[in-house]
Amino acid sequence: MPTSLEKLLHEAGAYLGRRATFAPAILAAVVALIVFVLADHQRQARLNADERAEVAEKITSLAARLQTNLIGDIMLLQGIVAGIAVNPTMDEAEYARLSAQVLQTPSQLKIITAAPNLVVRWVYPTHGNEKVIGLDYRTDKQQHDGAMAARNSHNIVLVGPIHLVQGGEGFIARTPVYITDGRAQTFWGLLSGVIDVEKLYSDSGLTTTDLDIAISSPAASANAKNVFYGDASILDRDPMFASLDMGYGRWTIAGTPKSGWGSHNNMTVFRLAAGAVCLAVVVPMLWAGSLARSRQKTIVKLRERESDLMLARQDMEYQSLHDPLTELPNRRYLDRLLASEYLRPERTLLSLIHVDLDAFKEVNDSKGHAGGDTVLRVTASRLRDVIGPDDVAMRIGGDEFVIATRGDNPKAFVSLAHSIVRELSTPILVDGVECKVGASAGVAWQRENGDVAHLLGNADLALYEAKRQGRGQAEVFTSKLGDAARATKKLGDEIEAAIERNELVPYFQPQFDVNTHSIVGVEALVRWDHPERGILAPAQFLSVAEERGWSSAIDRLVLQRSLFELTRWDAAGMYVPRISVNVSAQRLVELANRWELSSLVFQRGRLCFELLESISFEGQSAAFQASIQNVKELGIDIEIDDFGTGHASILSLLELRPRRLKIDRQIVMPITQSTSQRRLVSSIVEIGRSQNIEIVAEGVETMEHASILRDLGCHVLQGYAFARPMSSEEFMRFYEARKQAGQHVA
Repeated sequence: MPTSLEKLLHEAGAYLGRRATFAPAILAAVVALIVFVLADHQRQARLNADERAEVAEKITSLAARLQTNLIGDIMLLQGIVAGIAVNPTMDEAEYARLSAQVLQTPSQLKIITAAPNLVVRWVYPTHGNEKVIGLDYRTDKQQHDGAMAARNSHNIVLVGPIHLVQGGEGFIARTPVYITDGRAQTFWGLLSGVIDVEKLYSDSGLTTTDLDIAISSPAASANAKNVFYGDASILDRDPMFASLDMGYGRWTIAGTPKSGWGSHNNMTVFRLAAGAVCLAVVVPMLWAGSLARSRQKTIVKLRERESDLMLARQDMEYQSLHDPLTELPNRRYLDRLLASEYLRPERTLLSLIHVDLDAFKEVNDSKGHAGGDTVLRVTASRLRDVIGPDDVAMRIGGDEFVIATRGDNPKAFVSLAHSIVRELSTPILVDGVECKVGASAGVAWQRENGDVAHLLGNADLALYEAKRQGRGQAEVFTSKLGDAARATKKLGDEIEAAIERNELVPYFQPQFDVNTHSIVGVEALVRWDHPERGILAPAQFLSVAEERGWSSAIDRLVLQRSLFELTRWDAAGMYVPRISVNVSAQRLVELANRWELSSLVFQRGRLCFELLESISFEGQSAAFQASIQNVKELGIDIEIDDFGTGHASILSLLELRPRRLKIDRQIVMPITQSTSQRRLVSSIVEIGRSQNIEIVAEGVETMEHASILRDLGCHVLQGYAFARPMSSEEFMRFYEARKQAGQHVA
């Protein structure tokens, strides 16, 4: 008889045998479950993508209809503008006749007002709108900014929705009217059209759509406080967006399904079908006999898959070594090529020509990524045409290309580089428009059959020099160029590290009242507190920082540190009325666009932005003009630095309306010896006084300078005669010393 132990072992073996029998079915069930989950996820993702695409299409359609209606309304107004321009002496009856004809045309316009010399004289229809007659845009706080913007910009201005003087809400489109008399243009006044808000929304399909819609302005903002139509909470529901850019106004439309995302994605049928498929896979596995019959089939499939994998591996290898857009070899291919030294042909030199497109970013920004892709493909085609049969052209990233060539004559390498630059200077047709992109090239080759480890770096240094020399040319790497470039690169790397370590600090030069010599402000000037070389002036590092694109970072650092020091001085009982910080035009736009200014803590009127006159204010973009307005609305003064040496004109001063002008030191220094220079300063002072602009004189080296400038009418003095730029700690001691001596400090 078997013992109890033998019986236990037998039962255990039988149990394990039964488990092993179901192992294939269990494995199949696990695989089926995984496939089911993955298929379900993929199906859900595709349905979600289809739903978002559908919503995006509807949003785009609504935006187009809304834009079409607004443009139509503006075009109707332009008809009346043309009538006034032709007959500026028209009477009210003629105006009413023109307005009636316009309002008979199907549109969203409901009221049209004419304001000669910015005072409303006529309104059509008159009934119900009598309150508008006599409204003076120059004194009305609600209407002033929009009216002035239309007059000063010579462009249409669209505002709203706003509360109307006669009651209700509406959008107001204002267009300036100018009368041409020979060659001169005279400002006649403004023509304004009130657009019916509800009719505009209804005619554009906003009230009948099956989407939840929110409209905000401007287009670059997705802030809830800018939403003027719909619920601002839509912005938190992962909406789809469409933009309207009509030249006189930019809006963003956001939309989501009213019932929420995914509410119509019925997955029940799919899941039932997928479950049935999974069961169909698992159940046959329960039949032991099917294992033997499927064995041969599995072997065949494995062999086929192995062949497919081999082909796929070869394709992946090709793709990993080539750029999919241009089909040129890529950076990885270049690394392999350099590792093999171009198959090491004997008695020839290896040369690399590093090519970079000069204006690719501008094309990419204006024509979009599709336009940029067209430029890259055309560039690749032209490179294939210009190089030799044994040369290799590669795209190593972005708009950078490298050509590898071999030969025994370096002049041939240089000639090829110049041929490439000439070929790429030919304009490229993008969307039917010729775009001149151009290219720069750097050439480097093996020296005395040396290694190629630094060859690409040398070509890159030569390319950098070509761009520095003005672009559109080819430069050859030399040892002198390498030394200079490495020194510049080393300084650039040190500046980058200095920014990270907060080694760039503001120094402060006080500004003094011309009569009392009391401190009325300070100018913040950047200095580099170098750990080895001590305090460095901007001339020793700022040009390299600008080339490397760190001007904005430096401006940001100086602004933040300066406001911190101003708060610190206040806490110490030192009242400095204002602090001036240099800001580039690019940085000013960035501050406004990114809403960084709203996070700064300062008192109105105590922060000033100094803009260099050399940036040329005339012809600046609408973004720059808008940024100036935003800055002023926040209580930040605008000052023009180095006035008299740049591009500013009287017209640009009228448009910019700065708080102060700073006369450049090159103009101030000679006034003690030159009568003509004194007259020049006097003229600038008169310009400032006529526009209620304060005058600050820089470069006041002696008290004789101070006396002359006071007599000429300057308001504020700054220079070594009073104080040099100093650190915050030094300024605090300077301030306290003046206070102890009984001198005016503020």
